[in-house]
Amino acid sequence: MINLLPADYRLSLRHGRLNVRLGRWLAISLAITIGLILILASGWLYIDQQIKGLNRSIATTKEQLKSQNLEEVQKQADEISKNVRVINQVLRREIRFSDLLQEIGKVMPSGTVLNTLTLSERVNGALDLNASAKNYADAAQIAVNLSDPKNNLFAKVDIINVNCTSAAKIYPCSASLRALFDKKTPERFLNVASGDKQ
Repeated sequence: MINLLPADYRLSLRHGRLNVRLGRWLAISLAITIGLILILASGWLYIDQQIKGLNRSIATTKEQLKSQNLEEVQKQADEISKNVRVINQVLRREIRFSDLLQEIGKVMPSGTVLNTLTLSERVNGALDLNASAKNYADAAQIAVNLSDPKNNLFAKVDIINVNCTSAAKIYPCSASLRALFDKKTPERFLNVASGDKQ
C-alpha cells in the first residue's frame, strides 16, 4: 500500500498518536502517584493514632502503678531480699561460741576471768573481749596468750584499754581487747554448710 499523504501531515499524525500515548502514561503515572500519597498519608495517620493510644495506655499504667505504691513495694522487697541474704550468710557461717569459749578459757592466764565476748562492729572477722585481772601484768598476759600462734585462735590481739581501781575486789583491773581471727579459725569455730567451699 502506497502512502500518498504528504510528509508533514504524516509526521503530525505520528506525533498526535505519540502524544495520546504519552498522555495516557502521564495519567496512569499521576493516578499511581496520588494512590501512593494516599496510602502513605493513611499509614502515617494510622501509626500516629497507634502511638497516641500506646502513650495513653502507658500513662494509665504508670498512674495505676503509682496508686498501688509499686516503687515502695519494690524497695521493701529489695530490703527483705538483702536481709534474707545476710541471715543466710550468718546461718551458714555461725560461730560456735561454746567451742570458742572453751579454747579461750584454756589459754586465759591464772588470775584473770573473761567477762564478755562479742563480735566486733568496727572490724570484720574480729571479737571484742572484756576481761578482769588481778593486776596490769595479768591483763597484758591475756593478750599474749590469745595471740600465741601455738593456740591457733587469733592472728592479732590489741589491748584497747586497761583500768585498775583501788577498790578491794578480787579482780580490780578491767581489760578491753580486740582479737582478729586467725586464718584457721573459720575451719575450727565457724559452721560452714556442707557444699559451701570457701
